[in-house]
Amino acid sequence: WLADIHGQHAHHALLRSDAQRALIDRYAGLDALVERVAAAWKRWLDAQRACAAAQAAAEGSARERELLAWQVDELEALGFEKDAWDELNLEHARLGHAASLIEGASMAVAALEEGEAPLVSSLEMLSSRLADLANIDPALGAAQELLASAAIAADEALHGLRRYRDGLDLDPQRLAEIEARIGSVTDMARKYRVPPDGLAALLLECRQRLADLSEAADPAALAARAAEAEADYRALAGELSAARAPVATALSAQVSEAMQRLSMSGGRFEVQLEALPEGSAHGDERIEFCVAANPSQPLRPLGKVASGGELSRIGLAIQVIMSRAAATPTLIFDEVDVGIGGRVAEIVGRMLADLGSQRQVMCVTHLPQVAAQADWQWSIAKQERDGETLSTVAVLDPEARIGEIARMLGGVNITDTTRDHAAEMLGRAR
Repeated sequence: WLADIHGQHAHHALLRSDAQRALIDRYAGLDALVERVAAAWKRWLDAQRACAAAQAAAEGSARERELLAWQVDELEALGFEKDAWDELNLEHARLGHAASLIEGASMAVAALEEGEAPLVSSLEMLSSRLADLANIDPALGAAQELLASAAIAADEALHGLRRYRDGLDLDPQRLAEIEARIGSVTDMARKYRVPPDGLAALLLECRQRLADLSEAADPAALAARAAEAEADYRALAGELSAARAPVATALSAQVSEAMQRLSMSGGRFEVQLEALPEGSAHGDERIEFCVAANPSQPLRPLGKVASGGELSRIGLAIQVIMSRAAATPTLIFDEVDVGIGGRVAEIVGRMLADLGSQRQVMCVTHLPQVAAQADWQWSIAKQERDGETLSTVAVLDPEARIGEIARMLGGVNITDTTRDHAAEMLGRAR
């Protein structure tokens, strides 16, 4: 990043466990490892859930497999293939109307080849006669060709009708078999609540579902996968814990040292790592910031013992220490000195000045003790212009700085004593 902004409410975020954990991990440069631990935890959790689901579904799955196997056997025994329903109905209609079909075919055959003027013979005779006449007048050629074609078509129809008639049979037994078959199919379709022509598709569906259940991952394989996922998580979490421990120790010592400088003599700060045997998405420990404001107090969680002023000082110390370790070239502190004053404010100003010797530090402050430590000072003011409120920023020269520091010290009425005090503060800061 080009700039890192520390706001006035950042101290309050330190009261949250997740913010404390994120601070430690960021300070140690562990963000990438933290993401890997979270991903490993999710894989382990998903594997555990899969095992539990498989265990819970085992009994129900066995019952479903048994039912599906019985249904497949029943549907296969019916022997009903795709398109068989249409074929059954067609054969039933043919057998049911066999007498009428035989009679009609016989009448057509008789008309084509029997009687005083059979149609086939008549067409052949007319075609032959017109062929002779067409030799005289070619205009009859077209009509002759049509009659010749009609004679051929009629003869083909005659042979087809004979075969059809001869193939029909009044077979009451076969008709009874077909009707029984239709009844069985209809009953089965009603049982499974599908149309008769949908039974073949239902059989395929039952076979596929039975195959899917039979090929489902077995509990042993899922348990092995869960064990592997746990091992991966434990290895990464152990690596994260090993990296956090020295950072927690170092930060504890550095903040404790800063507390002595910030008028918290004898105070102690400690980053405690509480083991979580069951693990979590954030690793195998819970991170807690603990503090003892004076030597007589035991270490307790930061949010339970630190006053507003103490929290501001501890939070500022942590931010300064974190900033020293970061590679960000510009640091912006926005009223992070809220809740402190007097001698402590001057010490805070010096800490920020020390930090400014390594990189660019910008600080928004209302404290003259902090402002006096800066190399440069800008004044930000609000003005009313044409009914609109505008903010202005002015760079202060040395004389103007004395006036601004005096204003920050004494308010509206600035005395010579106040100006002398301001000049003295600026002189000490040099």
